[in-house]
Amino acid sequence: MNPVSTVILLLLLLTIVVRNKINATNLNYINKHHSILKRSIDHDFGILPDVYHQNVAPMQDGHPVQVKVSVIILNLKIGSISTQDFDVDIFYHQHWNDYRLQPPTNIEAMTKMKTNDSNVVQYRLTDRWRNRLWIPNVYFRNAVSGSISNILTPTYYFTITNYTEVFMAVRLSLKLTCHMNFYKFPFDTQICYMNLTSTSDDANTMRLSWNIFRIGSHVDESEFTVIRVDHESNCLKQYRFGSYSCLYGSIVFKRNIGKYVIKRLVPSFIIVIITFIGFWIPTNISPARTALPITALLALITQQIQSDLNVSYVYALQIWNIVCIIFVFANLLEFAIALYMIHCDQELKSKKQDPPSTLTMWNDGKDNTGNGQQQQQHRPTLKRRMSQHFQTTTRHAQIDVYARYIFPLLFFLFILTFTLFVSIE
Repeated sequence: MNPVSTVILLLLLLTIVVRNKINATNLNYINKHHSILKRSIDHDFGILPDVYHQNVAPMQDGHPVQVKVSVIILNLKIGSISTQDFDVDIFYHQHWNDYRLQPPTNIEAMTKMKTNDSNVVQYRLTDRWRNRLWIPNVYFRNAVSGSISNILTPTYYFTITNYTEVFMAVRLSLKLTCHMNFYKFPFDTQICYMNLTSTSDDANTMRLSWNIFRIGSHVDESEFTVIRVDHESNCLKQYRFGSYSCLYGSIVFKRNIGKYVIKRLVPSFIIVIITFIGFWIPTNISPARTALPITALLALITQQIQSDLNVSYVYALQIWNIVCIIFVFANLLEFAIALYMIHCDQELKSKKQDPPSTLTMWNDGKDNTGNGQQQQQHRPTLKRRMSQHFQTTTRHAQIDVYARYIFPLLFFLFILTFTLFVSIE
Protein backbone atom coordinates (compact mmCIF):
# COMPACT_ATOMS: atom_id res chain seq x y z
CA MET A 1 0.00 0.00 0.00
CA ASN A 2 1.44 3.30 -1.05
CA PRO A 3 1.66 6.29 1.33
CA VAL A 4 -1.09 8.22 -0.44
CA SER A 5 -3.63 5.46 0.09
CA THR A 6 -2.62 5.17 3.71
CA VAL A 7 -3.19 8.90 4.30
CA ILE A 8 -6.60 8.81 2.64
CA LEU A 9 -7.66 5.81 4.72
CA LEU A 10 -6.58 7.53 7.93
CA LEU A 11 -8.54 10.67 7.02
CA LEU A 12 -11.67 8.62 6.37
CA LEU A 13 -11.34 6.84 9.70
CA LEU A 14 -10.80 10.16 11.49
CA THR A 15 -13.89 11.66 9.82
CA ILE A 16 -16.05 8.71 10.87
CA VAL A 17 -14.84 8.91 14.48
CA VAL A 18 -15.49 12.67 14.69
CA ARG A 19 -18.96 12.34 13.16
CA ASN A 20 -19.95 9.58 15.56
CA LYS A 21 -18.77 11.67 18.48
CA ILE A 22 -20.80 14.68 17.33
CA ASN A 23 -23.91 12.56 16.83
CA ALA A 24 -23.50 11.06 20.28
CA THR A 25 -23.20 14.53 21.80
CA ASN A 26 -26.32 15.76 19.97
CA LEU A 27 -28.24 12.65 20.97
CA ASN A 28 -27.28 13.12 24.61
CA TYR A 29 -28.42 16.77 24.43
CA ILE A 30 -31.71 15.85 22.80
CA ASN A 31 -32.35 13.01 25.23
CA LYS A 32 -31.55 15.26 28.18
CA HIS A 33 -33.91 18.02 27.10
CA HIS A 34 -36.52 15.54 25.93
CA SER A 35 -36.44 13.94 29.34
CA ILE A 36 -36.93 17.37 30.92
CA LEU A 37 -39.82 18.15 28.57
CA LYS A 38 -41.29 14.70 29.08
CA ARG A 39 -40.96 15.06 32.82
CA SER A 40 -42.59 18.49 32.61
CA ILE A 41 -45.56 17.15 30.64
CA ASP A 42 -45.92 13.57 31.75
CA HIS A 43 -45.15 14.12 35.40
CA ASP A 44 -46.81 17.55 35.51
CA PHE A 45 -44.05 19.03 37.66
CA GLY A 46 -45.29 16.72 40.38
CA ILE A 47 -48.65 18.53 40.63
CA LEU A 48 -50.73 15.48 39.78
CA PRO A 49 -50.50 12.41 42.00
CA ASP A 50 -49.58 9.03 40.62
CA VAL A 51 -53.27 8.12 40.46
CA TYR A 52 -55.37 10.97 39.07
CA HIS A 53 -58.62 10.41 37.22
CA GLN A 54 -59.35 13.37 34.99
CA ASN A 55 -62.98 12.38 34.42
CA VAL A 56 -63.82 12.09 38.13
CA ALA A 57 -64.94 15.22 39.94
CA PRO A 58 -62.99 16.12 43.12
CA MET A 59 -65.85 15.54 45.57
CA GLN A 60 -65.13 15.61 49.29
CA ASP A 61 -67.24 13.65 51.79
CA GLY A 62 -69.92 13.17 49.15
CA HIS A 63 -70.53 16.90 48.74
CA PRO A 64 -70.74 18.29 45.18
CA VAL A 65 -67.93 20.42 43.84
CA GLN A 66 -68.72 24.11 44.15
CA VAL A 67 -67.78 25.90 40.93
CA LYS A 68 -67.90 29.70 40.84
CA VAL A 69 -68.42 31.23 37.40
CA SER A 70 -67.58 34.75 36.28
CA VAL A 71 -68.59 36.35 32.99
CA ILE A 72 -67.32 39.79 32.00
CA ILE A 73 -68.76 41.09 28.73
CA LEU A 74 -66.12 42.95 26.74
CA ASN A 75 -67.97 43.59 23.48
CA LEU A 76 -71.63 43.38 22.53
CA LYS A 77 -73.37 43.48 19.18
CA ILE A 78 -77.10 42.95 18.58
CA GLY A 79 -77.74 40.95 15.43
CA SER A 80 -80.34 41.52 12.77
CA ILE A 81 -84.06 41.38 13.48
CA SER A 82 -84.52 38.32 11.26
CA THR A 83 -81.87 36.20 13.00
CA GLN A 84 -82.74 37.40 16.55
CA ASP A 85 -79.33 36.84 18.09
CA PHE A 86 -76.49 38.81 19.61
CA ASP A 87 -72.71 38.49 19.58
CA VAL A 88 -70.65 38.80 22.74
CA ASP A 89 -66.95 38.76 23.45
CA ILE A 90 -66.44 37.70 27.05
CA PHE A 91 -63.91 36.72 29.66
CA TYR A 92 -65.11 33.42 31.08
CA HIS A 93 -63.71 32.33 34.45
CA GLN A 94 -64.22 29.17 36.51
CA HIS A 95 -62.95 28.67 40.03
CA TRP A 96 -63.02 25.41 42.00
CA ASN A 97 -61.04 23.38 44.52
CA ASP A 98 -59.30 20.16 43.55
CA TYR A 99 -57.99 18.66 46.77
CA ARG A 100 -56.17 15.89 44.86
CA LEU A 101 -53.49 18.26 43.58
CA GLN A 102 -50.19 18.46 45.44
CA PRO A 103 -47.28 20.92 45.66
CA PRO A 104 -45.01 20.79 42.60
CA THR A 105 -41.62 19.19 42.92
CA ASN A 106 -40.00 21.57 40.44
CA ILE A 107 -41.64 24.92 41.12
CA GLU A 108 -38.59 26.77 39.76
CA ALA A 109 -39.47 25.57 36.27
CA MET A 110 -42.98 26.98 36.56
CA THR A 111 -44.34 30.50 36.11
CA LYS A 112 -44.79 31.77 39.61
CA MET A 113 -47.09 34.77 39.99
CA LYS A 114 -46.68 37.63 42.43
CA THR A 115 -49.37 38.15 45.03
CA ASN A 116 -49.94 40.76 47.70
CA ASP A 117 -50.07 38.10 50.38
CA SER A 118 -46.78 36.38 51.06
CA ASN A 119 -48.60 33.33 52.41
CA VAL A 120 -50.33 32.75 49.08
CA VAL A 121 -48.49 30.65 46.52
CA GLN A 122 -49.80 31.03 43.00
CA TYR A 123 -48.44 29.84 39.69
CA ARG A 124 -49.74 29.73 36.15
CA LEU A 125 -50.20 26.86 33.75
CA THR A 126 -50.66 26.86 29.99
CA ASP A 127 -53.70 25.75 28.03
CA ARG A 128 -52.20 22.24 27.60
CA TRP A 129 -53.34 21.49 31.11
CA ARG A 130 -56.97 21.37 30.06
CA ASN A 131 -56.19 17.84 28.88
CA ARG A 132 -54.61 16.96 32.23
CA LEU A 133 -56.88 18.43 34.90
CA TRP A 134 -60.50 17.84 35.77
CA ILE A 135 -62.44 20.79 34.37
CA PRO A 136 -66.15 21.56 34.96
CA ASN A 137 -67.99 20.58 31.82
CA VAL A 138 -70.21 23.62 31.22
CA TYR A 139 -71.80 24.77 27.98
CA PHE A 140 -73.90 27.70 26.79
CA ARG A 141 -77.38 26.33 26.05
CA ASN A 142 -78.47 29.22 23.80
CA ALA A 143 -75.19 29.48 21.89
CA VAL A 144 -75.34 29.13 18.11
CA SER A 145 -71.58 29.22 17.63
CA GLY A 146 -68.48 30.13 19.55
CA SER A 147 -64.70 30.08 19.53
CA ILE A 148 -61.69 30.81 21.71
CA SER A 149 -60.13 34.14 20.89
CA ASN A 150 -56.72 33.56 19.29
CA ILE A 151 -55.85 36.84 17.62
CA LEU A 152 -52.21 36.45 18.64
CA THR A 153 -52.20 33.42 20.92
CA PRO A 154 -55.09 31.45 22.45
CA THR A 155 -56.35 33.29 25.53
CA TYR A 156 -56.60 30.23 27.72
CA TYR A 157 -54.71 29.62 30.95
CA PHE A 158 -54.91 28.22 34.47
CA THR A 159 -53.65 29.42 37.80
CA ILE A 160 -53.30 27.29 40.91
CA THR A 161 -53.39 28.99 44.30
CA ASN A 162 -52.15 27.28 47.45
CA TYR A 163 -51.67 24.12 45.38
CA THR A 164 -55.37 23.09 45.29
CA GLU A 165 -57.49 26.11 44.19
CA VAL A 166 -57.80 26.03 40.41
CA PHE A 167 -58.75 29.09 38.37
CA MET A 168 -59.43 28.83 34.64
CA ALA A 169 -59.62 31.89 32.38
CA VAL A 170 -60.55 31.94 28.72
CA ARG A 171 -61.69 34.60 26.28
CA LEU A 172 -64.66 33.48 24.18
CA SER A 173 -66.50 34.88 21.19
CA LEU A 174 -70.11 33.67 21.20
CA LYS A 175 -73.24 34.06 19.11
CA LEU A 176 -76.27 33.62 21.37
CA THR A 177 -79.93 33.39 20.45
CA CYS A 178 -82.34 35.96 21.86
CA HIS A 179 -86.10 35.63 21.34
CA MET A 180 -87.30 39.21 20.94
CA ASN A 181 -90.75 40.73 21.19
CA PHE A 182 -91.46 43.55 18.73
CA TYR A 183 -95.04 44.44 19.65
CA LYS A 184 -93.91 47.89 20.79
CA PHE A 185 -91.24 48.47 18.13
CA PRO A 186 -89.44 50.92 18.06
CA PHE A 187 -90.29 51.61 21.70
CA ASP A 188 -89.44 48.04 22.69
CA THR A 189 -87.32 46.74 25.54
CA GLN A 190 -85.61 43.41 24.93
CA ILE A 191 -84.30 40.88 27.44
CA CYS A 192 -81.55 38.55 26.24
CA TYR A 193 -80.27 35.65 28.31
CA MET A 194 -77.00 33.83 28.75
CA ASN A 195 -77.77 30.29 29.92
CA LEU A 196 -75.02 28.04 31.29
CA THR A 197 -75.65 24.40 32.17
CA SER A 198 -73.57 21.49 33.32
CA THR A 199 -73.12 18.86 30.64
CA SER A 200 -71.99 15.60 32.21
CA ASP A 201 -71.87 16.20 35.97
CA ASP A 202 -75.28 16.24 37.63
CA ALA A 203 -76.32 18.36 40.60
CA ASN A 204 -75.12 15.71 43.06
CA THR A 205 -71.64 15.98 41.60
CA MET A 206 -71.22 19.67 40.74
CA ARG A 207 -73.03 22.89 41.60
CA LEU A 208 -72.63 26.15 39.68
CA SER A 209 -72.91 29.60 41.25
CA TRP A 210 -72.30 33.12 40.01
CA ASN A 211 -69.25 35.00 41.19
CA ILE A 212 -69.41 37.93 38.75
CA PHE A 213 -71.73 38.70 35.89
CA ARG A 214 -71.32 42.20 34.54
CA ILE A 215 -70.84 44.23 31.41
CA GLY A 216 -67.84 46.45 30.80
CA SER A 217 -68.34 50.17 31.20
CA HIS A 218 -66.81 50.84 27.78
CA VAL A 219 -69.27 48.58 25.92
CA ASP A 220 -71.35 50.61 23.48
CA GLU A 221 -74.17 49.51 21.17
CA SER A 222 -75.56 52.12 18.79
CA GLU A 223 -79.02 50.60 18.35
CA PHE A 224 -79.69 49.80 22.02
CA THR A 225 -78.86 51.08 25.47
CA VAL A 226 -78.12 48.54 28.21
CA ILE A 227 -80.47 49.31 31.10
CA ARG A 228 -79.42 46.65 33.57
CA VAL A 229 -77.64 43.32 33.93
CA ASP A 230 -78.95 40.66 36.27
CA HIS A 231 -78.16 37.04 37.12
CA GLU A 232 -79.81 34.04 38.76
CA SER A 233 -78.10 31.21 40.61
CA ASN A 234 -79.16 27.94 42.19
CA CYS A 235 -81.36 26.83 39.32
CA LEU A 236 -81.74 23.19 38.37
CA LYS A 237 -82.53 21.79 34.96
CA GLN A 238 -84.68 18.68 35.24
CA TYR A 239 -84.25 15.83 32.78
CA ARG A 240 -85.45 12.25 32.79
CA PHE A 241 -81.96 11.05 33.67
CA GLY A 242 -81.26 13.58 36.44
CA SER A 243 -81.00 17.19 37.57
CA TYR A 244 -78.24 19.49 36.39
CA SER A 245 -77.06 22.77 37.83
CA CYS A 246 -77.51 25.85 35.65
CA LEU A 247 -77.00 29.61 35.65
CA TYR A 248 -78.92 32.45 34.03
CA GLY A 249 -77.63 35.89 33.19
CA SER A 250 -79.93 38.49 31.67
CA ILE A 251 -79.18 41.70 29.79
CA VAL A 252 -81.98 44.26 29.38
CA PHE A 253 -81.79 46.49 26.30
CA LYS A 254 -83.76 49.63 25.51
CA ARG A 255 -83.94 50.61 21.84
CA ASN A 256 -82.75 54.08 20.93
CA ILE A 257 -85.72 55.72 19.17
CA GLY A 258 -84.00 58.87 17.90
CA LYS A 259 -83.74 57.86 14.26
CA TYR A 260 -87.29 56.47 14.19
CA VAL A 261 -88.71 59.70 15.59
CA ILE A 262 -86.86 61.76 12.98
CA LYS A 263 -87.44 59.44 10.02
CA ARG A 264 -90.92 58.04 10.65
CA LEU A 265 -92.97 59.65 13.43
CA VAL A 266 -92.31 63.35 12.85
CA PRO A 267 -92.83 63.25 9.04
CA SER A 268 -96.11 61.31 9.34
CA PHE A 269 -97.29 63.66 12.11
CA ILE A 270 -96.59 66.70 9.92
CA ILE A 271 -98.33 65.09 6.93
CA VAL A 272 -101.51 64.48 8.92
CA ILE A 273 -101.50 68.01 10.37
CA ILE A 274 -101.05 69.49 6.89
CA THR A 275 -104.13 67.65 5.65
CA PHE A 276 -106.18 69.37 8.38
CA ILE A 277 -105.48 72.68 6.63
CA GLY A 278 -107.78 71.47 3.85
CA PHE A 279 -110.80 72.04 6.10
CA TRP A 280 -110.12 75.80 5.89
CA ILE A 281 -110.02 75.78 2.08
CA PRO A 282 -113.42 76.45 0.42
CA THR A 283 -115.06 73.34 -0.90
CA ASN A 284 -115.51 74.81 -4.37
CA ILE A 285 -111.69 74.89 -4.80
CA SER A 286 -111.60 71.22 -5.72
CA PRO A 287 -108.00 70.88 -7.06
CA ALA A 288 -106.45 72.05 -3.77
CA ARG A 289 -108.83 70.08 -1.59
CA THR A 290 -108.28 66.91 -3.62
CA ALA A 291 -104.52 67.08 -4.15
CA LEU A 292 -103.69 67.66 -0.49
CA PRO A 293 -105.10 64.40 1.02
CA ILE A 294 -104.22 62.27 -1.99
CA THR A 295 -100.56 63.31 -1.91
CA ALA A 296 -100.44 62.75 1.84
CA LEU A 297 -102.08 59.35 1.46
CA LEU A 298 -99.50 58.22 -1.10
CA ALA A 299 -96.64 59.38 1.12
CA LEU A 300 -97.96 57.49 4.14
CA ILE A 301 -98.59 54.32 2.14
CA THR A 302 -95.00 54.49 0.87
CA GLN A 303 -93.78 54.72 4.46
CA GLN A 304 -95.92 51.75 5.39
CA ILE A 305 -94.51 49.64 2.55
CA GLN A 306 -90.94 50.52 3.53
CA SER A 307 -91.33 48.74 6.84
CA ASP A 308 -88.40 48.17 9.18
CA LEU A 309 -89.61 44.76 10.32
CA ASN A 310 -90.73 41.58 8.65
CA VAL A 311 -92.83 39.90 11.33
CA SER A 312 -96.21 38.18 11.25
CA TYR A 313 -97.93 40.47 13.78
CA VAL A 314 -98.78 44.15 14.05
CA TYR A 315 -96.38 46.33 16.02
CA ALA A 316 -96.55 49.87 17.39
CA LEU A 317 -95.01 51.68 14.42
CA GLN A 318 -97.44 49.97 12.05
CA ILE A 319 -100.36 51.03 14.25
CA TRP A 320 -99.11 54.62 14.09
CA ASN A 321 -98.83 54.51 10.29
CA ILE A 322 -102.22 52.83 9.85
CA VAL A 323 -104.01 55.39 12.03
CA CYS A 324 -102.32 58.25 10.16
CA ILE A 325 -103.52 56.72 6.89
CA ILE A 326 -107.04 56.43 8.32
CA PHE A 327 -107.07 60.11 9.28
CA VAL A 328 -105.92 61.18 5.82
CA PHE A 329 -108.42 58.87 4.16
CA ALA A 330 -111.18 60.27 6.41
CA ASN A 331 -110.12 63.76 5.30
CA LEU A 332 -110.62 62.74 1.68
CA LEU A 333 -113.93 61.09 2.57
CA GLU A 334 -115.11 64.28 4.32
CA PHE A 335 -114.40 66.29 1.17
CA ALA A 336 -116.40 63.79 -0.90
CA ILE A 337 -119.35 64.15 1.50
CA ALA A 338 -119.09 67.94 1.32
CA LEU A 339 -119.19 67.80 -2.50
CA TYR A 340 -122.24 65.57 -2.33
CA MET A 341 -123.92 68.08 -0.01
CA ILE A 342 -123.20 70.85 -2.52
CA HIS A 343 -124.88 68.80 -5.21
CA CYS A 344 -127.90 68.18 -2.96
CA ASP A 345 -128.19 71.88 -2.07
CA GLN A 346 -128.10 72.87 -5.72
CA GLU A 347 -130.86 70.42 -6.56
CA LEU A 348 -132.94 71.71 -3.65
CA LYS A 349 -132.50 75.31 -4.81
CA SER A 350 -133.44 74.46 -8.36
CA LYS A 351 -136.67 72.86 -7.14
CA LYS A 352 -137.69 75.74 -4.95
CA GLN A 353 -136.38 78.37 -7.36
CA ASP A 354 -136.10 80.71 -4.43
CA PRO A 355 -133.02 82.70 -3.51
CA PRO A 356 -131.43 81.73 -0.22
CA SER A 357 -132.75 83.68 2.72
CA THR A 358 -129.62 83.37 4.83
CA LEU A 359 -125.94 84.09 4.33
CA THR A 360 -123.28 81.72 3.06
CA MET A 361 -120.43 80.27 5.05
CA TRP A 362 -118.15 83.21 4.34
CA ASN A 363 -120.31 85.88 6.00
CA ASP A 364 -120.27 86.77 9.67
CA GLY A 365 -123.35 84.65 10.46
CA LYS A 366 -125.77 87.55 11.17
CA ASP A 367 -129.36 87.66 9.88
CA ASN A 368 -130.29 90.38 7.41
CA THR A 369 -133.57 90.97 9.18
CA GLY A 370 -133.90 93.39 12.02
CA ASN A 371 -135.25 90.71 14.35
CA GLY A 372 -132.15 88.59 13.82
CA GLN A 373 -129.85 91.50 14.58
CA GLN A 374 -131.71 92.28 17.77
CA GLN A 375 -131.54 88.66 18.91
CA GLN A 376 -127.76 88.48 18.27
CA GLN A 377 -127.17 91.65 20.24
CA HIS A 378 -128.81 90.16 23.34
CA ARG A 379 -126.53 87.04 23.31
CA PRO A 380 -123.26 86.86 25.27
CA THR A 381 -120.21 87.71 23.20
CA LEU A 382 -118.54 84.24 23.29
CA LYS A 383 -121.78 82.43 22.60
CA ARG A 384 -122.62 84.79 19.78
CA ARG A 385 -119.22 84.22 18.17
CA MET A 386 -119.56 80.43 18.41
CA SER A 387 -123.03 80.65 16.93
CA GLN A 388 -121.75 82.80 14.09
CA HIS A 389 -119.01 80.27 13.41
CA PHE A 390 -121.10 77.09 13.40
CA GLN A 391 -124.42 78.33 12.06
CA THR A 392 -124.07 78.45 8.31
CA THR A 393 -126.67 78.27 5.60
CA THR A 394 -125.07 75.38 3.67
CA ARG A 395 -124.62 71.87 4.95
CA HIS A 396 -121.23 71.33 3.29
CA ALA A 397 -119.89 74.41 5.06
CA GLN A 398 -121.11 73.06 8.39
CA ILE A 399 -119.28 69.77 7.75
CA ASP A 400 -116.01 71.64 7.18
CA VAL A 401 -116.51 73.75 10.30
CA TYR A 402 -117.08 70.75 12.54
CA ALA A 403 -114.22 68.80 10.93
CA ARG A 404 -111.80 71.65 11.79
CA TYR A 405 -112.18 70.75 15.47
CA ILE A 406 -113.17 67.08 15.51
CA PHE A 407 -110.26 65.76 13.41
CA PRO A 408 -107.42 67.48 15.37
CA LEU A 409 -109.07 66.56 18.67
CA LEU A 410 -109.34 62.88 17.74
CA PHE A 411 -105.78 62.84 16.42
CA PHE A 412 -104.32 64.27 19.61
CA LEU A 413 -106.40 61.83 21.66
CA PHE A 414 -104.85 59.03 19.60
CA ILE A 415 -101.36 60.43 20.22
CA LEU A 416 -102.06 60.46 23.97
CA THR A 417 -103.34 56.87 23.91
CA PHE A 418 -100.42 55.73 21.77
CA THR A 419 -97.94 57.35 24.16
CA LEU A 420 -99.51 55.62 27.13
CA PHE A 421 -99.47 52.28 25.30
CA VAL A 422 -95.77 52.38 24.41
CA SER A 423 -94.72 53.72 27.82
CA ILE A 424 -96.31 50.88 29.83
CA GLU A 425 -93.76 48.17 30.54
